[in-house]
Amino acid sequence: MDCHRFQARLGLYWDDEVSPDERREVGEHLDACAVCSAELDEIRSIARDLAAPADVAVPGALWSAIEHRLDRKPVRIAREGSIQFFRTPVAKAAAVMFAAGLGLWAFGWLDGGATRVTASQVDFGVLLDALPVDARKAFMKFLVFHDARESSPHGARQYAPDLNFGLPEDLPGGFRLEEVYLLRFGKLPGVAATYGRDDDFVGVVFHEPTCQENFGMHRDYPCDIGKHKAQKVSVGEWRLVHLTDPTTCHCVLSRLDEHDELPSVMSAVAPKLTTSSPHEH
Repeated sequence: MDCHRFQARLGLYWDDEVSPDERREVGEHLDACAVCSAELDEIRSIARDLAAPADVAVPGALWSAIEHRLDRKPVRIAREGSIQFFRTPVAKAAAVMFAAGLGLWAFGWLDGGATRVTASQVDFGVLLDALPVDARKAFMKFLVFHDARESSPHGARQYAPDLNFGLPEDLPGGFRLEEVYLLRFGKLPGVAATYGRDDDFVGVVFHEPTCQENFGMHRDYPCDIGKHKAQKVSVGEWRLVHLTDPTTCHCVLSRLDEHDELPSVMSAVAPKLTTSSPHEH
């Protein structure tokens, strides 16, 4: 499915500024696509935050800074009483800034002091911060953040031919492949997938080891996965484990026991990993 085409219209869809035919088409896509549904949930969340009154003093120079940035590229003004969301970093980040009441930080961002995500950075903080609430939704939020597009195992191998990964239909322990996604980490490609077993799930992410990993307020620690040395971040009962070889970082989010169940899952998603080649990171 062409997720980019539909995501570009989600703001208009939310504002009820699409034709009846377009609304029906987008609605049918949302029923079938978890990534775009999560993107729409994010828009709803931003709208709720914007609707809540915020007692914050906004620097006077902020407005001129915003105007200067927006003047660089024409944008359409939403009709009165509606909120128009744009797929541009400035507008989307600006909405989040005001919702959080971070006026001074916003001014620094607009002045070039910060960016949404640095080149080739994997922002796992987006995932880890939301894990205690709902692990599946947290994983979807991470996918949306990195511009996920639905694909297939074959499409993923064509998209990222230099990465070493496996996407079998079934993982040890009875987990079955649900969805495969293509990601972007800066200019570098990445791949992700979800596996389900009853009410449980496993999320996997593959990226080049040159990517900088951001865990937000969380920390990773060394661990042993079978015969390999790896790193893990624990949040409640969930663990994000990273096992790296010279070409690929294999990241697995699960509640699996790292001594009993997880080693066989790691072997399935990293089939070419040898005991002599892994790197700690």
